[in-house]
Amino acid sequence: MKMAFRPTDCWRWYFDSEYDSLMLEVSSEMLFRSCYPSKMLIPDVFCEFSFSVSDATSYYQFHDSCQSLNLTDAQKIELSINAIVAANFLKPQMPKSWYFSQQPMLYVPKVADVVEVSLQEGGQKVCLMIVEAGENASLCIIAQPSFVAMNKTFSFSEAIKVMNDRLKPMSQSLSEQMGLVEHCELEAIS
Repeated sequence: MKMAFRPTDCWRWYFDSEYDSLMLEVSSEMLFRSCYPSKMLIPDVFCEFSFSVSDATSYYQFHDSCQSLNLTDAQKIELSINAIVAANFLKPQMPKSWYFSQQPMLYVPKVADVVEVSLQEGGQKVCLMIVEAGENASLCIIAQPSFVAMNKTFSFSEAIKVMNDRLKPMSQSLSEQMGLVEHCELEAIS
């Protein structure tokens, strides 16, 4: 059975101090907990507010881009909602491009592009999704299971700002190689 998961005007955002997370109430039976702690979020999120038309547009844009990824439907939803949170509610970040090798050709990313980067150590390819495209650097989220770079573990949906000269369009072979994420934060919280 395919999961029908479409934004409605009943969805609402609110901050839950118990979970230290921005929550998206989808229905009385379903909540989505974003993966970003309060210290990463802008002050505007610490109250209740509606899931906007702009949020819904972004949701569909990110979700459409996820179709090329080897993820379950629930993981595509999780990635799409975390992309909205990262794009709209994260504090500004400095680039952390030193983890990745420079590419021979400059790539000009657009929001929702699925891209790859190569790790400095070993050249492993990593899949990212652009959530905010900048002139020189773009805010991305990890669009694959966790990976380790320079002794730091990066998790699914984690945000990282990367210089554009490190990005390139995702190759089909990387999409096929990418394994499924083992867990998903899309769950009912009572």
